[in-house]
Amino acid sequence: MADILYGGPDGLGSGTLKNTHLEQGSGTGALAGVASEAGDRMGEALAAGTTAGGRPWIVIGTPGEAIGDLAKAGVAYYVYGNTSFTLHQNLPTEVPGTAEAGDEFGASVAGDEHHFAIGAPGEAIGTEDNSGTVALFRHTLDADGRPITIGGMDQDNAKVSGGAEAGDEFGAALSMTAYRPTGATSANTSMLAVGSPGEGVTVDGKDQANAGRAVLIRINPDHTWDYLRELKQGDSEDTVGGTSEAGDRMGESVTSVNTNPGEVPKADNLVVAVGTPGEAIGSLANAGAIHSFSMLGAAGDNDVWIEAGDGDGIPGNPAANHRLGESIHFTGTHLYAGMPYGPGPRGALHTLPIGNLTLNGTHGTVTTYQPGADGLPAAGTTFGTAAR
Repeated sequence: MADILYGGPDGLGSGTLKNTHLEQGSGTGALAGVASEAGDRMGEALAAGTTAGGRPWIVIGTPGEAIGDLAKAGVAYYVYGNTSFTLHQNLPTEVPGTAEAGDEFGASVAGDEHHFAIGAPGEAIGTEDNSGTVALFRHTLDADGRPITIGGMDQDNAKVSGGAEAGDEFGAALSMTAYRPTGATSANTSMLAVGSPGEGVTVDGKDQANAGRAVLIRINPDHTWDYLRELKQGDSEDTVGGTSEAGDRMGESVTSVNTNPGEVPKADNLVVAVGTPGEAIGSLANAGAIHSFSMLGAAGDNDVWIEAGDGDGIPGNPAANHRLGESIHFTGTHLYAGMPYGPGPRGALHTLPIGNLTLNGTHGTVTTYQPGADGLPAAGTTFGTAAR
């Protein structure tokens, strides 16, 4: 399920609008015509915003939903006004791909005022199981009121580097942000980051399984898209630091931000962070790390490495199985980095000023939240699993 909590001057629930509850089998539109079933996982992925015209929208991923007898084929619900529409790969409106068991369409979603994207990391490309795909949409509605598909991408697309391979999980993580390119009068272009944590990377002739990577896509005002570049550790062409190693899972999470959306961005304004939760720090397996890049220019021009204990990054020391980078999210001023598996027994959430994630930014103090401190109850586990 998903709930919309309306705010007011005195906090959540204090305004004139009351909370809206969304679940299958209730409400209006497509949601009213389906039933909640075990394992649907409605709300596992969420994106929300307003269109360029000011219309609020929500995309709700439901990756465990069966389509007919296709278990976990997955759907997403597009909600606006007082109605909702279903999006899945068996619609007659040319949503990319074909619904198959285990596709998990809706496992990831992202959007801005112009476009949105839905990931299906379990999609088979040809015979390559769990290779993954991403469907792209614009917020313009067709005659039936459903958003219009503008295409899709996978790693067998001629524009995208690499190739579709079993287990790549292309589209497991998505992030989208709008920006104003040179010569434009507004932020009319979308930048999309796509994580592929299962990608194998060849290093010195040896395949490093599940090393992972992310790629950057630009979606243009005419709703065409262009592949820009890949982001991976040890990329000698773009002089990116680090080394791609088996099990790094780089791209398991991605988050992006434009800190000055009304202006043509500089390198430090348009930033993407990529989580690498399987990264080993020395002999500490799965300690995890975060790699940030400017979304402008070559990947190695502005990359910054963040790990526990590295000064202006995460406080404390790295430890095995902390999986830093599994949960990250940018706001306009900070990166929120969850560490649900450490350092304490209940987990923690760190907030890093955005300047700490850019080469030329002003570094600031990192704040840590954890159960049992600063008014948070000393209860629960895996605090920091998700932050938005």
